[in-house]
Amino acid sequence: MTNTEVKSYVFTVKEGAPSKSGADDAPVWLMLEPSEQQLQIVGNGFLSMRLMPGANVKQAKVVAGFLNSNISGVGFTRL
Repeated sequence: MTNTEVKSYVFTVKEGAPSKSGADDAPVWLMLEPSEQQLQIVGNGFLSMRLMPGANVKQAKVVAGFLNSNISGVGFTRL
């Protein structure tokens, strides 16, 4: 029997520092910030989604907006 836990999250844009060599763009990712409680599986950590290399903050905001408008919850199913 499976058990699924679902929680509400807000997708926010985060940007890291460029590499020491400066050869690549600063990484851009989406952080999943809980709007109520965190999924139990996450514990004291956090969930994030790394975007493809070269993605910029403007593009990430479009993706975050789409996800926030279309995702009602994030789930984890324990088998």
